[in-house]
Amino acid sequence: MEKTAGSQMERIIHRFCELAAGDPTLNQFAAKKRVTTHYIITDLGLEFYIGFLEGKVLAGLGAPSSPAEVRMKTDAETLDGILTGRISGTKAAMSGKLAFSGDVRLAMGLQRIQGELIRLYSKAREEAGGIDFSAIQKPVPAPSLPPTEDPRAEMVQAINELYQLGLITATGGNVSVRISGREECWITPSQIYKGALRPELMVRIDFQGNVLEEGSPAPSSEWPMHTAIYRARPDVGAIVHAHAPYATILALAGLPFLPITTEAAFLGEIPTVPFIMPGTKELAEAVVKALGQKNTACLLQNHGVVVIAADLRRACNIVEVVERTAQLIWGCYALGKKPKTLPKETLKTLGEIREMKG
Repeated sequence: MEKTAGSQMERIIHRFCELAAGDPTLNQFAAKKRVTTHYIITDLGLEFYIGFLEGKVLAGLGAPSSPAEVRMKTDAETLDGILTGRISGTKAAMSGKLAFSGDVRLAMGLQRIQGELIRLYSKAREEAGGIDFSAIQKPVPAPSLPPTEDPRAEMVQAINELYQLGLITATGGNVSVRISGREECWITPSQIYKGALRPELMVRIDFQGNVLEEGSPAPSSEWPMHTAIYRARPDVGAIVHAHAPYATILALAGLPFLPITTEAAFLGEIPTVPFIMPGTKELAEAVVKALGQKNTACLLQNHGVVVIAADLRRACNIVEVVERTAQLIWGCYALGKKPKTLPKETLKTLGEIREMKG
């Protein structure tokens, strides 16, 4: 059966390469370019390449005659999903299903013809009668420990990290983590010294701010902001509100957050919310509006920064990037110099990568 699946995929790839080599749109795209992508289909032992070389498309089964600038390694079903448009290549890479190596800039340039590759592969697939992926034997995954549903220890670890870095103060700043499948979250307690928190001090609340466990401390006064964000953004799994000094300086001085490093550029726009009384519904609504459906952070004038992410580790990482970038921006202005941002072409490329990540 696996041999049959392999021969099906080989026919599809062979025809795909033929169509690509003779396609006028791809040959026009190949003008003044020298980039080859080497694809390796791990579970079938197949390889193929597509090269764009000075106005000509070279494609075929096997490895290219010289090392490729871009290399992709994945299983047959994932590759089929990418080349039919059902799966995002970037998301496959982020999840570990696709291994990428080579020149990122050249790989990003190929995104402009992704629609053409999907068109040609889909045609080749249809001509070959498709492929039965159930016929491919899947490796048996190693046993793993069941995931924990209690993030409180991780929350304490994150708070300790942020406190030691000076990004939250003794009683200022708050962290929360969404409880999957429920309109609930864990949030830090109000007015308790951040340098000595324990997991049992975390507070479980619903999205109306009700404390769900008897004997718990009062939740952070910023619970309206946290719960409003969770309601508006189903993609958000964790929130950090930090009293980061340099990020706050930017907001106080009316200075914009600038893409002066690749890390900063990946974050995209970071808007500033004017001062609104902490803990209020009005602040919650303003933050939700500033974050929209795409932004990952916003500065709060007189009040720090809010960062959102799919998980708490990522949220803490972003807080640290925002603060470090703000410090560099402040340093430039302190020296009487305007910070130099990354080149426009680089910003465009990084923006495209950010959009593909979703």
